[in-house]
Amino acid sequence: MSIPTPPSLPLDPPVAERAAAAPAARMSSSFYIIWSTQFASMFGSQLTAFAIGVWLFQRTGSVISFTQFVLFSTLPALLMMPWSGAIADQWRKRSILLVSEAVAIACTATMALLFWLDVFHVWQLYALQAVLSLSIGLQGPAASAAITTLVPKAHYGRASGLYQIATAISQFAAPLLAAVMLGRIGIFGILVLDVLTFLVAIVGVLFARIPDAPTVSTADGTAPVRRSAMGDVKWALGFLHQRPAMGTVFVYRVIGALFTGMVLVLIGPLVLAQHSEQVFAAVSTFGAIGALSSGLLLVVWGGMKQWRPWVLALNVVQGLAIAVAGLQSSAVVLCACAYVVMLCSSTLAGSTSAIWRRKVPHDRQGNFAAFQQAIGLAILPVSASIGGVLAQYVFEPALMQGADWSGTVGAWFGTGPGRGTSFLFVVMGALASLVALVSLLDRRVYRVEEEVPDAV
Repeated sequence: MSIPTPPSLPLDPPVAERAAAAPAARMSSSFYIIWSTQFASMFGSQLTAFAIGVWLFQRTGSVISFTQFVLFSTLPALLMMPWSGAIADQWRKRSILLVSEAVAIACTATMALLFWLDVFHVWQLYALQAVLSLSIGLQGPAASAAITTLVPKAHYGRASGLYQIATAISQFAAPLLAAVMLGRIGIFGILVLDVLTFLVAIVGVLFARIPDAPTVSTADGTAPVRRSAMGDVKWALGFLHQRPAMGTVFVYRVIGALFTGMVLVLIGPLVLAQHSEQVFAAVSTFGAIGALSSGLLLVVWGGMKQWRPWVLALNVVQGLAIAVAGLQSSAVVLCACAYVVMLCSSTLAGSTSAIWRRKVPHDRQGNFAAFQQAIGLAILPVSASIGGVLAQYVFEPALMQGADWSGTVGAWFGTGPGRGTSFLFVVMGALASLVALVSLLDRRVYRVEEEVPDAV
């Protein structure tokens, strides 16, 4: 990685010209070590998630059990985020990653042992999942901050693309493989395999060279600045508030993510109300392929080197695809819409992630990553609640035969089971596109580069 020249020692014109013309530094081998081993660990975790989900349904047959499982999987990580940002910025990232992986190994190995002894119960799953969630909450900001130190800023978009590829392949291929493996080696074998992938991740962390970001000292330069959980949250909010252009983009991104979250929650009821489980599997597959295509695009393209407001137009396209999914019941159209939605949302997420890395100071990368991840975790239950309540208690009852909207909206849109959810998709898509158009007309989003210089 190149070392920036201090402001007090400006480059002379010939040197500056050569520096501008020089090719960007390559991505370090340490990054590829971390990425590949984390990919293996992520894939193993997806295998376990599928197997445990099947076991939980067979054991309880309850939707509430799945809701509780999601709660124990996300809430501890969300509560951990205010502290994990400061830890990521002030502790050695290698140590944080090793501790997180060790905790994951301990929890997964305990599950395997309990399954082997045939004494595994639902309450034990919830308890172990809560501990795993805490380790994920600790690991996330540290891993994000480590990427910033391992990758030249010209390749931030490419790094985001590689992680999107790993996520998409894991979410798409792992459940298919796990379904086959359950009949061959059972849940115990899958858990043992997951433990092995965690060990691979630990080996990757040990072999990779992860530099520590510079620390900030007090005015007299004698001691590090002390940070608190609430202080970090206030810093992140203040950082965005003091930079209105960046804060505006962040708000539009959150709104877009809220619509995406509602779609992910309701796509199952929408498809299954009109088609078979096989069609739903195909729609889910095309969504995963859309996310994978986004990752490949970012890897080849490299992502934005500077903020370009036109990228927000992807939210317009995404909104239109959501609306079309509500208007058309064809399986082919639904698959195409799923592909477009995930392609647009993933590309926008990867592009803006690269910009955040450039604009946030090194010593606050973990802080801001924790803030973003906390918002992301909070959006999941919020979008699920809003979408579920609107579909089940407002739109579906109103578009049943002889109901309140049957003579107005139902006259041209149709009535019956599933029509309310379809109409909700049309409304969500229209609102998402409208918000996206408003964002493109907002002059503040065009001042990001002028208002917020690169911090790394």
